[in-house]
This record gives sequence, C-alpha cells and structure tokens, in this order.
Amino acid sequence: MSSPVLATLIFVCSEVMFFAALISAFLITKASSGILFVPPAQVTLPVAATAANTLVLIISGYLLHLATVRFPDRQQQALHLFALAIICGAVFVGCQGYEWVKLISYGMSMTSGIFAACFFLLIGAHALHAAVTVLIMIYFRFLRGQRLHIDNLKALRLFWLFVVGVWPVLYGLVYF
Repeated sequence: MSSPVLATLIFVCSEVMFFAALISAFLITKASSGILFVPPAQVTLPVAATAANTLVLIISGYLLHLATVRFPDRQQQALHLFALAIICGAVFVGCQGYEWVKLISYGMSMTSGIFAACFFLLIGAHALHAAVTVLIMIYFRFLRGQRLHIDNLKALRLFWLFVVGVWPVLYGLVYF
C-alpha cells in the first residue's frame, strides 16, 4: 500500500470515529428529548430537494472513481471525469449552503432548539468535509501538467468516497 493511500486510510478511520461520535450523540439526544426533538414550527426540511442533492453527491463519487480507474491509460478522459466530479461536489455544497440560508431565513438557527442545534452541527461537519477545495487544487495541478501520481488520486478517491458514503446516513437520520 502506498504512503498517500495509507495516510488517507488512517485519516478516514479517525473521521469514521468522529462521525460515529456525532451520530451517537444525535441519537442519544433524540431518544432523550422525545417530542421536543423537531424543527421549529414554521420550518419544514426540504426532504425531496435534499434527496436529489444526495444523488448529485453520489454521482460525484462515482465519477471520481471512474476518473481514477481511467487515469493511467486515458488521462484526457480521466480529466473530464474529474472535472465533472468536482462540479457535482460543488453543486452539492452550493445546494446545501442555499438550504441553510433558507432555513435560517425561516427562523431555524443553532439557538432555536435542540433539533436545530444538532442539525447544524451534523450537517455542518459534513459540509466542511465535502468542501471541494482539495479536489479543485488537484484538478488545477493536473491541468498545469504537473505530474499527478495515481496513488495521490487513489488517496483522494478514498477520502471522497468516505464523504459520499457518510452523507446518506446523515440524511436518513436528520431528515426523517
């Protein structure tokens, strides 16, 4: 196993523990709060729009996987797939940001109840991980002709697939 992949695997293991802690805190809080664990009265979570956005994130992960598989032999095709993965990731983050702005405008904030605080903590932690900055930096490095080693791309894929994989769990817990 290469050093970049091993380092990313160790990092992803720590991220699994981080999200496991957040999820268990969420579940314990939900179980002990009972009926009080709901969004503010005037707020309805955008379940359908977020489901569509979830599909966009999953497509991003699939495209990055394809880019990694095609990278050594078909670099131009890999570059296009990588660009599409970045665009899908950026669309996901942008839609989540728009959702936050709308929820805040409806009166949902960290101080509007325990559900809202948990919502922003869990979804915000994921948003930080889903920020596509790393993907964009590597993409432009690739465009400038700098040598991108397949192990770096595999490490990036490992992290991104973790981010993609944890989202449906969070979506299912928080939105339903």
